[in-house]
Amino acid sequence: MDYPLKNGKTVTIRVPAPEDAAELLQIIAAADTQTRFLARNPGELSFTVEQEAEMIRAMQSNPNHQWFVAEYQGKLVGNCSAGLVSAGQRFRHRAGVAFALLQEYWGLGIGGKMMEHCLAWCRAHNCRQVELDVVAGNNRALSMYKSFGFQSWGAKPQALRYPDGSCADEYYMVKFL
Repeated sequence: MDYPLKNGKTVTIRVPAPEDAAELLQIIAAADTQTRFLARNPGELSFTVEQEAEMIRAMQSNPNHQWFVAEYQGKLVGNCSAGLVSAGQRFRHRAGVAFALLQEYWGLGIGGKMMEHCLAWCRAHNCRQVELDVVAGNNRALSMYKSFGFQSWGAKPQALRYPDGSCADEYYMVKFL
């Protein structure tokens, strides 16, 4: 689906295809070097292009989880996912979302469009609450999540430990649909 952006251009949010695997690995690896707010240290992602393509194929047939990419001017610049936190019946009302966007595309509204797309997936799958974790200090993301109605429901102290020995807390946030 195409979405208008703040700069008058558009971003396409779509399901990745196996042929996107190499480009997707490149943006994930680049994003890992651009911020301390993602779940991995730079260089920890070790999938081959074929492994990534297989993961994309597996995701395409998984009814409980969906992966999306953000394509801007013919280039993949980010990815996001939405999925049930568990396939168990007692948990099927809960979904989790996650996002990564290359730094040079921050501030255009792409993150918000990815969020809109993920929330639409959650609604279509009858989810009643959407959950995410965000690193304390990631004020740009916190602001966006709050603008979508997410509320903080607690913190995980020292949830992330960096190579230099420092730690960061994470906030657990929920939006009720």
